[in-house]
Amino acid sequence: MIMSTILGFDVSSTCIGYCVLELKDSKINFISCDYIKPIKDGNLINRLADTRDKIKNIINDVKPDFIAIEDIISFMAGGSTAKTIITLTSFNRMICLCAYDYLGKSPELLSIMTIRSNIKKELKLQKNPKKEDIPEALEKILKINFPWELNKKGDPKKENYDMSDSIAVAYCLANKLKNKASK
Repeated sequence: MIMSTILGFDVSSTCIGYCVLELKDSKINFISCDYIKPIKDGNLINRLADTRDKIKNIINDVKPDFIAIEDIISFMAGGSTAKTIITLTSFNRMICLCAYDYLGKSPELLSIMTIRSNIKKELKLQKNPKKEDIPEALEKILKINFPWELNKKGDPKKENYDMSDSIAVAYCLANKLKNKASK
């Protein structure tokens, strides 16, 4: 009976989704997901240090065998500004270093295209799912009820998509490990 715990992160400078999956005997089980909100006050170093401490606590609580992180996109036409990309990169790589400190090796960095292609293939879709389609896709794949959080108006909070992306990140790595083990 082989069992591995996988911790997945979807990183931004405003919300960091994280998920715990278990890979046991070639079956991928959803354990939990949540998010943290980096502080907004202070300079970038203060924000990074505060977030680093929160991430270290998550990693030490979960005690994962593997950590996967959605990799940064260095350029998106018509998208984020250089300042936003620099801030995002700082948070992303700081979490990578926390993972490295815990694992003693680099975490698995997965591109958004790899993650969404994995879901597309698993569900036999014609094209990669959009961000807003990920929660429902994961419900089908993992046979779970996605833990939707609603705002005061009863609409889904935007943080749901950070959590679903973290599940997708962890699932992509779990699926990769499962396929590797079966060969």
